[in-house]
Amino acid sequence: MKEIKLSQPIMAHGNELHVLELKEPTVKDIKKLGFPFDSNMIGDPKKVADYIVALGNVTPSSVDQLTPYDFLMITGEIMMFFGPKEKMENTPEELKTE
Repeated sequence: MKEIKLSQPIMAHGNELHVLELKEPTVKDIKKLGFPFDSNMIGDPKKVADYIVALGNVTPSSVDQLTPYDFLMITGEIMMFFGPKEKMENTPEELKTE
């Protein structure tokens, strides 16, 4: 789960939302929505908005309220889900031998 502090709150499900929580996408999400960016890593605004709805548990009308700044910040966070993960300093196997 990734928390994103919004620069301006939006209304979602009748509540003012100051932080958007995004769950990590699954293969099921990718199959349903497609990748949110092209081969040049350029985000598709429609697909990104669909991902925000699916991963953030908000409605399309809530996404429409986002500022361009917040939308771009969330786009970056969604794209990070598709990048390499940081390597842990010690893997569980390494910890067992210490």
